[in-house]
Amino acid sequence: MRVVVLYDPGADDWSAADIAGVMKAVDDLGVIFGAMGHQVQRVPVKHDMRWLQTCRRADLVFNLCEGVHGVSQWEEHVVGTLEFAGIPHTGSGLWTVAACRRKAIANAILEKADLPIPLWILAHGKIADDFPLPAIIKPAAEDASAGLDRQSVVADRKMLRTRIAAMTEQFDEVLVQQYVPGREFNVGFVGSRTLPIAEIDFTGMPEGTWPILTYAAKWHVGSAEDLGSRPVCPAQISERLAIRLARTAEAAWRVMQGKGYGRVDLRVDDAGRPWVLEVNPNPDLTDEAGLSRMAQAAGWEYPELVRRIAEVALRDAQGAKAARELLAPPRRSRSARTV
Repeated sequence: MRVVVLYDPGADDWSAADIAGVMKAVDDLGVIFGAMGHQVQRVPVKHDMRWLQTCRRADLVFNLCEGVHGVSQWEEHVVGTLEFAGIPHTGSGLWTVAACRRKAIANAILEKADLPIPLWILAHGKIADDFPLPAIIKPAAEDASAGLDRQSVVADRKMLRTRIAAMTEQFDEVLVQQYVPGREFNVGFVGSRTLPIAEIDFTGMPEGTWPILTYAAKWHVGSAEDLGSRPVCPAQISERLAIRLARTAEAAWRVMQGKGYGRVDLRVDDAGRPWVLEVNPNPDLTDEAGLSRMAQAAGWEYPELVRRIAEVALRDAQGAKAARELLAPPRRSRSARTV
């Protein structure tokens, strides 16, 4: 089988560590599919569209592209191009990727489906004086916790106005959302399988900081926020709460037409009610990331997680029989070629 791994080669302001983080997942997938006897080609996505011709010759595109040259909005264009060309690819489709990245649109759709969403508003002009505080202010069309830091949660009107002003200088649209105090959970999906639930333990966060997953907590390894937000999987919760979380997350995933693999982030308030924070199609797929951690709790090592994601994509595109045949080891031993 010919497998193409798509990725973003990065922007001018990316550090060596940023590029290394992307390439680790790309290289890991190359090793996994190479060990299975498949031909693997690693292809950076650029605006010249040369990558598309390579993808047309592939049996499967494993899409790790979360943007083009660091611009997240181009992620959906890559997915849409693959869909339009009829190329089998991993992850969710154009509509899901585009809608979920735009938090206001996703919130409106989820609310319409009667799912529990914390009160929110786009920061156009003055925010009503009765908008409940504390509130969290974040970019309305970014992902991976971009724009989130220790000052993202505000508890008074003056801080709210100051934070909104600062954020609107950096981002085109800014979302203000009621902050839900309580425990935070992640529910992951691969195909039709709901993975074991994970909890983020914030007890180690620096004193005086709000327990949220900031950009530093996710991407600055060894930072105080990284060390203070410890993932626990499987979460130590009652069966009743686990069922409630899973059902809420599954409903959100269905409403947003998620497929392939994804994650839903939730908070549980003091009354035990889950609230949907975000629906994340095509989340981070490195071995150290949350989805891999959930897969391990389900008994899947990282190569098995990757294989199952590939199987889901091939089955959706060509049927179960074709998926089995394409993923089967070659009949004759041969060395895999990785470009």
